[in-house]
Amino acid sequence: MGLSSRQKKALELEVVSREARLQLTRHIRWVCQTNDIAIQLIRTNHYINVANTVMGKPIYRLESDDWGEYQSAEYAWHQGELELIFRRPSTIELAAILADFIQNEMITDNVVNKILSEDGCSFTFGKRDDEVTVEIAKLSDIPEETLSGDHPNIRKLVERMDRAVQAKDPSAVLHTAASIIETLAKDILADVNVENQSLGAFFERYRRVSQLPDAILDYMIDIFKSRNITPLAGHGNTAPPKIEMKQMVPVAELTKAFVRMERSLALLETTAKGEAER
Repeated sequence: MGLSSRQKKALELEVVSREARLQLTRHIRWVCQTNDIAIQLIRTNHYINVANTVMGKPIYRLESDDWGEYQSAEYAWHQGELELIFRRPSTIELAAILADFIQNEMITDNVVNKILSEDGCSFTFGKRDDEVTVEIAKLSDIPEETLSGDHPNIRKLVERMDRAVQAKDPSAVLHTAASIIETLAKDILADVNVENQSLGAFFERYRRVSQLPDAILDYMIDIFKSRNITPLAGHGNTAPPKIEMKQMVPVAELTKAFVRMERSLALLETTAKGEAER
């Protein structure tokens, strides 16, 4: 029946990686596949239209010729749209699309939950009285060890940063902000070769890929560099930190803005590519 306002708020800073979105796309490709290409087209159209309904995009109505056949252009367009089906949506839209697919038995919750779990996401799907439910883990229930994996949960890291602000712990704020920025950059690059690297080792690659203004990118790497030289932020130190909370509050709020901006830009780029290919 759709996500509640509370659920939408909880998922606002959740990031589903490109790898997880790719795995979901691969599964939909497999579900749609059949030896009858016309039936495959009809199935693909159904998935695309359910996703478009959630995103507020126009519904595409398939129309055959007098012989009940479809033009080659229809097949090409639908294949292109299928590849974008999980790249376009925001996390909130993605959760709603997956819930609709599960509710209509177009995909199973077991498959979806396995992919999301392996990605470190904090939401899963279940069923209650034949109605699909979206279960969003409480932040306190997300184990800390998941934050050291390939795709740390940004939502949990943000919560940790907010707690550090409330505790008036500037070093902890700086440390967590830098971790969020590093995780975000790895997600944008989507390259397994950088997963075990520190941000400084691949930041210039990230700069070339990111669409954020140079001034913002400069500020992001400055935050990371500050973490490495600030006592108790990057390393243990007997000297007290020289940063103050009034400096770290803007860092915390801007770091959350970085996450939102990168996701918005990625959505714009994906949408523009899809429209150019039509």
